[in-house]
This record gives sequence, C-alpha cells and structure tokens, in this order.
Amino acid sequence: MSFSVWPPEVNSLLLRDGPGSGPLLQAAAAWDGIGSELSSAAKAFGSITSDLAGLAWQGPASVSMTTVAARYVHWLGGAAAQAEQSAAQARAAAIAYEAALATIVDPGLIAANRGQLVSLAISNLFGQNAPAIAAAEAAYEQMWAQDVAVMSGYHASASATVARLASWAQPLEILPGLPGELASALDNGFALIQQEIQQTTTALATGFTQASNTLLTGIFGSPANPPFAATQTGTFTGTPSLATRFEEAALWPVKPLLSLSGLETQLAVPGNPLLTLIASDVPPLSWFIGNSPPPLLNLLLGETVQYTTSNGMSVVQITPAHPTGEYVVAIHGGGFVLPPSFLHWINYSVMAYQTGATVQVPIYPLVQEGGTAGIVVPQMAGLISTQITQHGASNVSVIGDSAGGNLALAAVQYMVGQGDPVPASMVLLSPWLDVGMTNPNIAFVQDPLLPLGPAQQIGRAWAGNLAVNDPRVSPLYGSLNGLPPTYVYSGNLDILAPDVFILQQNAAALGAPISFVLANGQIHDWILLTLDGLHYLPQINQELGIAA
Repeated sequence: MSFSVWPPEVNSLLLRDGPGSGPLLQAAAAWDGIGSELSSAAKAFGSITSDLAGLAWQGPASVSMTTVAARYVHWLGGAAAQAEQSAAQARAAAIAYEAALATIVDPGLIAANRGQLVSLAISNLFGQNAPAIAAAEAAYEQMWAQDVAVMSGYHASASATVARLASWAQPLEILPGLPGELASALDNGFALIQQEIQQTTTALATGFTQASNTLLTGIFGSPANPPFAATQTGTFTGTPSLATRFEEAALWPVKPLLSLSGLETQLAVPGNPLLTLIASDVPPLSWFIGNSPPPLLNLLLGETVQYTTSNGMSVVQITPAHPTGEYVVAIHGGGFVLPPSFLHWINYSVMAYQTGATVQVPIYPLVQEGGTAGIVVPQMAGLISTQITQHGASNVSVIGDSAGGNLALAAVQYMVGQGDPVPASMVLLSPWLDVGMTNPNIAFVQDPLLPLGPAQQIGRAWAGNLAVNDPRVSPLYGSLNGLPPTYVYSGNLDILAPDVFILQQNAAALGAPISFVLANGQIHDWILLTLDGLHYLPQINQELGIAA
C-alpha cells in the first residue's frame, strides 16, 4: 500500500480517527487469559491421567486411555502457546501504533499551515507574500514526507504482525470409550472452546475488512445511494471521495476572491458586458461554455449533432449511432445567465452514447438576452409536449440541473395545468426551486460555490414582471399533482438544499411521486462538477428509463 499519494490531511486522519491502541491491549489481555486457562487445563488433565495410570489403574485399558488422552493434553498445550503468541502480537501492534501516533503530524498543524497559505494567497495582490508562500509550501511538503514515512513504517509492522497469526482451524475429537454423559460434556466443552477461538479469528478478519472498506470509501467515496420516497425520513448520507474534498478545499477561496474583485456583482447585472460576451457563443470561449458541443466530441463517439428550432428556441439534438427511440430533454443550468458548459455537453453526449437515447438540448434565452420565466417556461413546456406528441409519453423523459432543474419542474407543472400529457419521468439535479431564496436555513449552509446576494438579484431579473413566488418563477410554490415519477438530487454544501426539504415535505403531504437522494459533503451540481457524480450516472439513466 502506497501512502505517498495521500496528503498529510488524509494520512494523519487515517491514523488518529479510530479507537487507538485500547482494543489491541484489551485483545492482548483476553488472549493472556485464554492462554492461562488452556495451560492450566492441560496441566490438570495431564496430572490426572498420569496419577491414574501410575497408581491404581493398570493394564491394557490404562495404556489405551493414556495414549488417547495424550493427544488432548498436547492440543491444549499447543493452544495455550498459540494464545500467548497472539497476546504478544497484539501488544506488539499496540506498541507500533503508539510509536506511529507519537510521530504523525498533528492535524491542527496541517490545518494551520493550509489556512496560512490561503490567507497569504488572498492578500498577495502584488506578489509581496511570495517568500512566505514558499515557506508555507515547504513546511507542508515536510509534513507530507513525515506522514508518508510514519504510515509506511506502521503499515509494514502491522502487516508483519498479522502475517504471523497462525490458524485455529484444528478440530477436536471426542475421547473414545467414555460414558455417554461424560463424553457429551467433554465434546460440548471442546466444541465451545473451538467455537470461541474461531469466532475470535472471524471477528479479527471482519475488523480488518471493515477497516479496509472504510479506507477505500475515504479515498474513492461512497457508492451511489438509492433514492428514498418523500414519505420516508431522509438525511444527507455517504462520504465524498478524496478528489472531491480536494476540489472543495480549492473552491473555498473562490467566493472571497470574486467578491473582492467585483466580478461577483458584475455577474448579477443582466446588462453587463461580461455576460454579453459569455452568451455570444464565439470561439474559443464557446468551446468551454457555449451553445454547441466541443469540437470532435461527438465525432469521436460516433454521434450526429443537428441544430433545429422548436417553440421559438434553438435545439441541439445529439443522436447516437444506434438510437433506441427514447428521447431525453436535457435542460442545462447556469443561473439563467450562462450557456451550457463543456461539462454539460460531455454529460449529454456520454448519456446518448451509453444508452442509445437521443438527447434534445434546448438553448433557451438567457436573462441578458431577454429571457424571463414568463417567456421561457411556456416555450419549454411546448418543446416537451412536442416530443411527447412525436414519440409518445413513455419514450420521453426530462432532466435538468440547477436553473435547468427549476425550468424542468416549472415546465412540467405548466403542462399539468394545461391538461397536457407529461413525460415518463424527470430528474432534477441540485434544482433552484425558489429564486427568492428566503428559507432561513440557507444561512447555515457552508456553500463554497454559490453566492446568495447575486443569486437573489438574478432571480428577480428572471421573474421579469411576475412575482418571485409565481410557480413559473419558483416551482416550489407550484402544484405537485399530476407529476411523473421525479427524482431530486442535492448535497449539503449547497445553499439550494434547504428548499429541497420543503419540497419533500410538500410531496409527502400530497403523496406526490417524488424521491430524493441527499449526499453528504457534496456541493451544488455535484453530479456534473465532481468525480463522485460518475457513481450516480447509471442510476440516473435508469430513473430516466433509458438504461441500456
């Protein structure tokens, strides 16, 4: 096992996050007790048979009994020695742990170093902090090297200790020729001893397996959590991967820097030239954030890209090499001010490639282009209805992330209100349910990505001449009657998450077919923005009804 790829934050936590050496010392004491009992039993058993054979009991029966009993005296003696060896190895493992604990870098020192680095970087406007930043990085590298050396040494010592553990699989046999009750008692006694020993070794193996699983989960993250119904009590579960935690740590300085630079405020003004440039769809910027997939992406996947119009909007259609006849309307997020990003296009293209579904991506007008909820929601509802008319409701599903999740839910609610057929299913990823963002619990969310004030300002612009709590603007206030099976994904590091719980309460009260996946340690739009989202893509495809 290589610890060199893990930073000191991980290595120090791996060693310190646990019960310590206490259980090992308790195990050593227990093995000492077992060894003492087995040794005493061997001596007593041997003494009794020797006395009988040497004094009153003579003849062939005595010789036969002594020969048979000697095997059990030998087994008891060997088991006692093995128990004493196990006790010594448990103590050795405890000593190795304590030695490693004494030399591992304290997590507080690591956190202080990283905090110092962030402070220096934020205030390094003119490069004056370069020497201090270099010194902080050098100290961090030293911590990294020290933790790698400590963990490698401890792992080698612990592995050697485990390798020396001998098997306890030797069976016990009943003494032949004894009376029934005595034979049964001895048989049961030996069976209990063997069972206890086997249970102990099984518990040790289970413990090692659990520790290994915990370690792997800490690195690669938890597997995909299945959705739970609105009527069930749910909370944020799972563990983010190491890569996601690094990504989130890197995001923490972003909001302060955007605020300090003034870009955060500019992005919230619809007429800002920067937003106009972003929406211009001009290369090379459009390769990263634009109204068409990046060059060569779909060619490499053997897909066809067509550009059409529907209900007053441009639509990008991604058709796989072997279409199944299933269609997905994929509504991109971006706060109503950003076109689809290259991550959206990769996600949509891979979805089509893996499942055979044809993906329709509506390029709806953004706020800086005059787009408002009153205009776009009916257009989006019309597009979905057109797909249902052409291909059948059972072959059409809808997915939307962030602002796209808002549009998806608002459009389907609008369709229900118009009496139109609805799609087969709908998936909402980190949906923006209430653009007013008045939920008091938002203040308690540690979101490294989304700024509250600018988001509220954009939400008011999106509302146009409608009230912010109009269902077309904020679908949290719309009716949940008549919706198709809907799946909502949210993370607890997202300021939009508190409104997801309001949606759950409303769905539970009405019996609406809405299910939820709540992920611990995940940011806004984590399905698209983090590697952990890859775990969930097969599940999402199934929910859309397009799984291959």
